[in-house]
Amino acid sequence: YISYSETGGAKDKLTHAGIYGINASIDALEQLYDVDVNYYLRVNFSGFIDIINALGGVDVNSDYDFIARGTEIHKGVNHLTGEEALSFARERYSFKDGDFQRGRNQMEVIRAVIQKTASSSLLTNYMSVMNAVAGSFETNMSQEEISDLVKMQLSDMASWNITSYTSEGQVSSAETYSMPGQMLSVVIPDESSVEEA
Repeated sequence: YISYSETGGAKDKLTHAGIYGINASIDALEQLYDVDVNYYLRVNFSGFIDIINALGGVDVNSDYDFIARGTEIHKGVNHLTGEEALSFARERYSFKDGDFQRGRNQMEVIRAVIQKTASSSLLTNYMSVMNAVAGSFETNMSQEEISDLVKMQLSDMASWNITSYTSEGQVSSAETYSMPGQMLSVVIPDESSVEEA
């Protein structure tokens, strides 16, 4: 539950920044975390499925056994198709801390995708993968920047250290800028947690 430029300083959910487009989302994240966001990748549900299927699926680690939209997820490593990964990333009702665990699961899928895309076998065929997922996502990275990144990874095959962190906060109810007159579930950010992030 934050203020950002698109709302003229009125408070709204961070996730609602997406209603106003990529620039509003970038602005909200830059203001919240006091960072510069140089690149973005935007994907919808069907694009998410297409990308993961083009990669041959991903291996995600689950903290819990649960069923999400008919997909059985087991505690530990699970090899998931695009459809199954989407179910894993969207589930929240199976967990005591609902949205917080969903966020952790989403970060786990992102980690798995990055790990898979950094493998040498995939990198040598990256153009076929890019062609397979063309139209499934949008980014502000140029084709040349993507190619340079692939070439760099192929030349040194360095491992990637992916770190994720969940900012904490207090669950509450409040009216939001985008949905006036309605009380919605929000998380009031813990400032020390945001500062650490």
